[in-house]
Amino acid sequence: MRSTRKLTSFLIIFFLSPVFSINAASGDIIWQDISRGIKDLNLQVVAVSPDNPEIVYAGSINTIYKTKDGGENWEEALSFKGTGNTVNAIAVNQLNPKVLFAGTREGLYRSINQGTDWSRIFTGVGELNAAVLSIAVNPINSENIFIGTKAGLFWTDTGGGTWRKAQNLPNDAAVSSIAIDFFNPEIIYAVTEKGFFKSINGAVDWKRMLESSISEKFNIDNDSASNQTEDVEINEAGTEIKSIIINPKDAGLLYLGTSKGMLTSRDAGVTWKAAGRAGLISRDIRHLIINRADLDGVYAATGRGVFRYSVGSENWKELYKGLTALDIRFLAVQHNPSALWAAAGKGIFKTSAAVQNAAFSDSGNKSREILSAFADEPAIEEVQKAAIRYAEVHPEKIEDWRRAAQKKAWLPHMTLGYNKGRDWQNSSYYTGGVYYGDDITRGKDYDWSVAFTWELGELLWNNDQTSIDTRSRLMVQLRDDVLNEVTRLYFERRRLQFEMLLSPPEGYKDRMEKELRVQELTADIDALTDFYFSKRLRNKGQVASSK
Repeated sequence: MRSTRKLTSFLIIFFLSPVFSINAASGDIIWQDISRGIKDLNLQVVAVSPDNPEIVYAGSINTIYKTKDGGENWEEALSFKGTGNTVNAIAVNQLNPKVLFAGTREGLYRSINQGTDWSRIFTGVGELNAAVLSIAVNPINSENIFIGTKAGLFWTDTGGGTWRKAQNLPNDAAVSSIAIDFFNPEIIYAVTEKGFFKSINGAVDWKRMLESSISEKFNIDNDSASNQTEDVEINEAGTEIKSIIINPKDAGLLYLGTSKGMLTSRDAGVTWKAAGRAGLISRDIRHLIINRADLDGVYAATGRGVFRYSVGSENWKELYKGLTALDIRFLAVQHNPSALWAAAGKGIFKTSAAVQNAAFSDSGNKSREILSAFADEPAIEEVQKAAIRYAEVHPEKIEDWRRAAQKKAWLPHMTLGYNKGRDWQNSSYYTGGVYYGDDITRGKDYDWSVAFTWELGELLWNNDQTSIDTRSRLMVQLRDDVLNEVTRLYFERRRLQFEMLLSPPEGYKDRMEKELRVQELTADIDALTDFYFSKRLRNKGQVASSK
C-alpha cells in the first residue's frame, strides 16, 4: 500500500478552501468567447491551474495554448505542427501547479515550469502503447501518475522514471478516462473500450464493473423509468462509455458519461441506474465534471452544448447563454472565483456572472427605450423561417412527399409490348428439264400491345412511405439543428448589443473587438439564412432614412 500520510491535510485543504458559486442552478451565468489569440480554434481539452485561475491551458489537435490573464491573451506553450504528433490530454499537478503534463500520440510530456520547457517521460513500445489519451495524478503523491493509452493503462511511482503496465486490463483497449478516489487513492477507476474497471490496490489488480455494451433499458426513453434501480445487463452493443467522475464528498457516488446518457452508482460501481434525461437534448456525453461549489450539479459536455444535471431533481438544464458553439469536447472548473471553462470545436469559452444593470429594474420605460433600439431588426421568428427555407427543411416538404406518394398510387403501371418478325421461303424448280433458278418469298410480321394495371392497395400504404419516414426523421433532426444554431447566434448577438448599450466599452480596442464580434455573428446568421438577415437590416435602414 502506498503512503497516505498526506491524506488528512489534503482533505482539510480541499474542503475548507474558499469556494464561490457560479449560480448555475438559477441560470444566472453567461458564456464568453475568449478565443482571441488562439490560431487553431478546433480545441479538444482545457485545464485550469488550481492556485491561479488566471493561468489556463487549452489544447488543439497539435498545439497547447496558455493564458496568464484569464483568457485575455494566449500564447503557444507546446506545438507539434508539422511533426505528425497530436495533443490528446492535459493535466496539472494539483500539489505542484508548476508541473504540467501533456498526453500525446507519441507519449507523455512533462513541464516543470508551467509550460515553458518540456521533456518526454513516457514512450510506449509501438504506436498504440505510445498514444496517451488520459492522465490522472495521485492527489496525495504526485510521483504516482496514471496514463491511459490506446492499448491499456500504465502507472509510475517514481514520477516517470519507471513505468508498469496494468496486467489484467484488456491490453488492446483504449483507456479514455481515469478517476482516483479522493479519500482513498488506492481506489482507481478506468474507462476503456471494453468496459469500466475498478482497482482497489493502486492499479495492481482490476475488476470489470461494466461491459462496453450496456442494455437498452439503461437508455431510458421516459423520466419515470429513470427512478428504477437495477443491475446492469450486458446484451446490447452500441453504447460507448466516455467519462467517469467521483463525487468529492461521497466517494461511493459515481457518474458515468456515455454516448446514450448518464449512469449513476451509489455503491462505488456495484449497481447502476440511468440518470433522468428530462431537459437533456443530446444524449452523447463526451465529458463530465463536478464543481465543488455546486455539489448538487453535474456538468456535461455534449455535441449540442453544456448541460447541468441536478442530483436533487434528476433534471437537466441547458447552459446556453452566450455559448455560440455546440460541439463541446471538454470542461474544466476554475476555483476562487468559481467558473466553468469549455473547449469546443469553435474556440474556448468561460462563464461569468450575468450583466446586471439597475436600468432594467428601476424603470419599465427605460427597458422599453432600450428594446426600441432594435425595432428595425428582424424578429427571431423571421430569422428562423428564413433559415428553414434556405436549408429546405420546412415541415410542408414532408407533407408534399406524402401527398405525392398517395397520388402515385392512382397512376397505372403501363406495359408496352412490341414484336417484329421476318419469314422467307426459298425453293428451286425445273420445268421440262430446264432449271429456272430460286424462288424466294419474303414476309414481315408485326405485333404490339399496351397494358395498364393498378395497385389499389398502394392507396393505403406503399413502399415509398418507409423511405419518407426515414427521410422525415433525418429532416426533423436537421431542422432542429438549424433552428438551435440560428437561435443561439441571434440571441448572442442581441446580448452583446445589450452589453454595449448598458456598459459601453471604455477603450477603443475593446469597442472595436465588440463591434467585430457583432459583425461576425451577423455573418454567421447570414450563412444560415442566405443573407436574409443583412438584407432585412439594409431594407429597414433604407425605409427609415426615407421617412
